[in-house]
Amino acid sequence: MCQASDVLRRTASAAPSTVPGPTRGPLQSDAANRLILLGTAGASNPKSTRAGYSNAIVVDDVAYLVDCGEGVHRQAWRSGISMHPERRPKGGSTVRSIFFTHLHSDHVIDYINLMLGFWPADRVDVFGPGEAGLPIAAFPPDRVVPVLFPDAPTPGIRVLTQKLFEAFAYNINVRIADEARKDVTANVFTHEIGVAHDDYVPDIDLGVEASGATIHTAAPPMEPVEVYPLDENGVRVTAILVQHAPVFPALAYRFDTPSGSAVFSGDTGPCDNVVRLAQGADYLVHEVIDLDFVSNRIAKLPNRDNIINHLTESHTSPEDAGRIAARAGVKTLVLSHLVPGDSEIAEDVWEARARTEFEGNVVCGVDLDQFALGPSAAGRP
Repeated sequence: MCQASDVLRRTASAAPSTVPGPTRGPLQSDAANRLILLGTAGASNPKSTRAGYSNAIVVDDVAYLVDCGEGVHRQAWRSGISMHPERRPKGGSTVRSIFFTHLHSDHVIDYINLMLGFWPADRVDVFGPGEAGLPIAAFPPDRVVPVLFPDAPTPGIRVLTQKLFEAFAYNINVRIADEARKDVTANVFTHEIGVAHDDYVPDIDLGVEASGATIHTAAPPMEPVEVYPLDENGVRVTAILVQHAPVFPALAYRFDTPSGSAVFSGDTGPCDNVVRLAQGADYLVHEVIDLDFVSNRIAKLPNRDNIINHLTESHTSPEDAGRIAARAGVKTLVLSHLVPGDSEIAEDVWEARARTEFEGNVVCGVDLDQFALGPSAAGRP
């Protein structure tokens, strides 16, 4: 998430000392091709009941990850996912690609942990937002804000990856020298998705004029763009811009597999582009926020207006998520990236709100939920 992360952390003392966990255990599936919710909480503040937002599409023995929130390394392993074909649980899968929706901390915070913990043995392709460019929109608009790290103030996934590896240079070098490991950096290939601006050209150009300057320019009407061509497992990935200004580019992804399809909204306000991307999908995994809950929690903070402005424009209520699912004609709406994300609101409450606008299947996600991609996607998993 965004500006609410520190707020939720600072106000946690007002919450009960013991937070109840999810009201059910994770859904299970023995299907070869499936969607897995590795973590279902939004925001970077610590949670006692849910891991940070991350997901996996598994096709046979290959895994494709979407975002790397807090705990993804542990959650992937618990789901039978590794980065070593020879060191994975029996019947497990190996990560081939990672896709980042945007570069807020709660979506990338465990990225380096995943790399250094698994130390991938084979090629891993990493797809994510390209450079955002300047200026960074402030609220209110006339507020003067210093720009830190002026040499690279709005980096994309390539520089982020490089700087993370550089920060852990000693660990990497000493393990190569002392343990005869291979160069982990040599196996990671980044691909930036975005729009051309100034002197910057992304690896995959979305072909529209867009920027994070306003909610109107962040996600102009567009058609989905192929970012990952059909591979030997029959997996194809398309992407589209979504409205998470001033964060830009912010992306939603659609995975089409031989067994079915799944769409991940990423962080976004209600956005027509999500409807375009999710047409007829088996699953739409969409973020949700309870704005009233968060507003009440932060009511006395001096920067409350700034936070509420962003949350109102760039996140989605469960009712709006239901409307988007209905317009897209998806089979199952899966609610995730929950804010608040520590089970303060029961799963059936989230679901009931979305069902007021969507007659299809609605599931509020629980960490490690598994959903079959295939015929059973037409019914409740």
